[in-house]
Amino acid sequence: MGKAYVYVGTNSLRGSQGIYTLSLDTQSGKMEVIDTAAARDSAYLCLSRDGRRLYAVMESLEYEGKKGGGVASYQIEDGHLTQNGQAYAGGGWPCHISFGPAEREVYVSVFRNGSWMIFPVDGAGRLLEAAGEFHYSDPNGRQSHVHAAMLDPAGKYIAVADCGLDAVYLYGATSHDQVWREEFPEDSGPRQLAFSRDGKYLYLVTETSCELYVMRYTPEEKEKLHVVQVVSTQRCDGYEGRNYAGGLHFHPSGKYLLATNRGHNSFAVFGVDRENGMVRLLGHKMLAGDHCREFAFTSDGKMLVAGLQHTDKVQSFFFDEKTGRIFDTGYTLDIPSPSAVVIFEKEMQE
Repeated sequence: MGKAYVYVGTNSLRGSQGIYTLSLDTQSGKMEVIDTAAARDSAYLCLSRDGRRLYAVMESLEYEGKKGGGVASYQIEDGHLTQNGQAYAGGGWPCHISFGPAEREVYVSVFRNGSWMIFPVDGAGRLLEAAGEFHYSDPNGRQSHVHAAMLDPAGKYIAVADCGLDAVYLYGATSHDQVWREEFPEDSGPRQLAFSRDGKYLYLVTETSCELYVMRYTPEEKEKLHVVQVVSTQRCDGYEGRNYAGGLHFHPSGKYLLATNRGHNSFAVFGVDRENGMVRLLGHKMLAGDHCREFAFTSDGKMLVAGLQHTDKVQSFFFDEKTGRIFDTGYTLDIPSPSAVVIFEKEMQE
């Protein structure tokens, strides 16, 4: 019976205990809580490739008596998390964290004050003080809200999504100089990014306009991003309520790209043509609750786990790689305000 560790980050609401470690039966989808680690507003997580280190933002407005949020690092042994460091993240509501080159640094996006920050990591995986902070402003008074920063597959540039100023920026991964700015329609709300595995395309989901942008990525050219397609994440089923796009992740095969709809409460499943980067909407899968901010696939792509943030549940699904269809496993788990989900599949000890 295959099992995996699932780490669920939560907002500090409705009795949350912090970061939850789950065991996931990768045959049935059954989940159970096996550990918790005290954490504050751990709304986004990133996990090292070897499964031994976890990093979490503290999506808050106050950090040790100062205005702003923070970021924390954890060592992992047999699924058990032990915090071994934390740092001040400058502004309020840090909302995204990802690895830099060779996992020697992490990038933290800070929503409230429109910045992203670079935190070096020492040999033991502990966070060091910020080594760089990049702010944005608008002459017309609009507020920047950085929502994601992500290294490209070649390790050459960092892509940054600004949900407030409706832009995506590119920075040199070593020089940290801004080399490109791509602008999007006002109030579209660029939120999350995903690079194709071959690094030829960058995909963007917009929070408020609920669209998926496909961009050809040409880092060697002067003009580095070229929008080639725009499609809606929403479903034409008569739903007239408010909707906000959320998470964006590739299936491990690279053949599918999934985005979440918060409000309509569904996955939008896109097939990806890996020759030209274009996508085709294959359909939607309704969720068992409200406001799926994040989800994660198992490494073989046969299963995914989603956090239903406003319904206080985690839900597991089967994924059919031949068709792109998603099926309920029948299993959910009660966890307060699940915001972030990552999975590690090292053989678990029974």
